[in-house]
Amino acid sequence: MSSIPEKDWKLFRKLQSELTAKACELVFRQVNNIANVRSGKEHESYLDLYRLIETEDAKIAEMFDNPTRNNVILKIVTLKKYDVLSVEQLEMFSEETQEFVNRILNLS
Repeated sequence: MSSIPEKDWKLFRKLQSELTAKACELVFRQVNNIANVRSGKEHESYLDLYRLIETEDAKIAEMFDNPTRNNVILKIVTLKKYDVLSVEQLEMFSEETQEFVNRILNLS
């Protein structure tokens, strides 16, 4: 599948802001977890935070950088892989797109 249907492209563009916010919120939750247990181990917590931001930044880029009709199917796969795209949101896409995503992630 090299390109998704126009309807799915428009749906992705419509959901993009909501999905970006969810991805960021998931990162903020992890940041809070690190911050809440840093007492007495501030430097270790700082290093954990630094590694987290590096890792999560790469994931954000993988999910959202430069979406095109030719690569957005891979963005959708990645969003699902990282639990940013919900089952209900995936079900909004065409059956063809859902099947591709499920096949890649072995969800079916």
